[in-house]
Parts: sequence; C-alpha cells; structure tokens
Amino acid sequence: MPDRHLEFWYEYGSTYTYLTVARIASVAEAQKILVDWRPFLLMPILIEQGMQRGPFLPYPNKLRYMWRDVERRALRHNIPYQKPFLYPPNTLSTARIGYLAQSQHWCADFTQEVFRLHWTEGVIIGTDENIRRSLNFVGQDPDRIVSMAQRDDNKTGLRRQTEQAKALGIFGSPTFVVGNELFWGDDRLEDALDFAAGRF
Repeated sequence: MPDRHLEFWYEYGSTYTYLTVARIASVAEAQKILVDWRPFLLMPILIEQGMQRGPFLPYPNKLRYMWRDVERRALRHNIPYQKPFLYPPNTLSTARIGYLAQSQHWCADFTQEVFRLHWTEGVIIGTDENIRRSLNFVGQDPDRIVSMAQRDDNKTGLRRQTEQAKALGIFGSPTFVVGNELFWGDDRLEDALDFAAGRF
C-alpha cells in the first residue's frame, strides 16, 4: 500500500520552485497526499558541481529561456506572475526561518507568502519587508522569529538538512522524494503525486 507521503525539497531562490509552491498544497490535498516541506540551501550543492554562479546566470540564452518558460507555465496553471526585478535574491535568512518554521509546523503557509510577495508584488525574497510581512501573515512575531533563526542550533540544523539533501542525490529545486524515488522539476510534480498515490 502506498504511504501517500511526499517530501518537497526546495530552495527559496529557485525560479521554477515558485510554480510548485503556488499549487502543491491544493493538488496534493485533492489526491490526499501528505506533503513534508523541506527547505535547504542549493548553492553549496551547485558549487560542488562547478556552478559557482548557479544554473542560469553564466548562460544568457538559457536565462532568457528560463524566464519565458516560467511565464508560460504560470499562464498554463493560472498562477499569478510578475517577473521579479532582482535575480538571484539573497535567500539565506529566509531559508533559516523556513527551517525553523518546518520544526514548528508553519513552514507551508510562510513559504507560500514569501513566494507570493516576491512573484506578484515585487517584494524581494530575503528583504526585511518580505520577511516581516510573511511572518506577520502567519501570526508570528518577526523580531522573535528572526532572532531564533539566527541561533547556532538553527543554522546547524539547516546545514544538516542541506547535507541530507545532498545525500539523497538532490541536485536542483524543486525536488520531490517519494520513498527511494526522486522527481526533479516543477513539471514532475504530477508524476511524483501519482507515484505517492501508488498509480505506477
């Protein structure tokens, strides 16, 4: 019997991840799949792969394609879209808060608001405004949470979670893990959900 469980591993600075963040909760709920939100830091993994500037910046044609592709997929899925004016954002502080939120069980709502502000209002991920508005949205005290996220134990926890992602063989975001199976990319979300539901 399938356990109907899916791990959603993601990096806050990933463009395609916005498309998943905007829809995974609703499509997983429709299939009665439990989603475990797992923020991690992708750049250390990319740097080990020789991509010191990430997967798009050194390649202008690929970068142009990515922006148009994200826009097309947003239209296809009826997801609000406004190209951010800054790329890539500095996501470290947000990722630390996301990791803390994961342990306190408000990660999904926080992450959805972080991405919504970035991709629909131009309130860039990692900025004080994005962080504070997102924390207020989920009913958390910004000063308290920002302080907690900077504690050494929380920083260490996020690093360990990033090492776990690497150990799983994760090399990009979004990635979905179902048992021992990896599915990479927003366009594999439906495949991952079907696999979690035992459809193949």
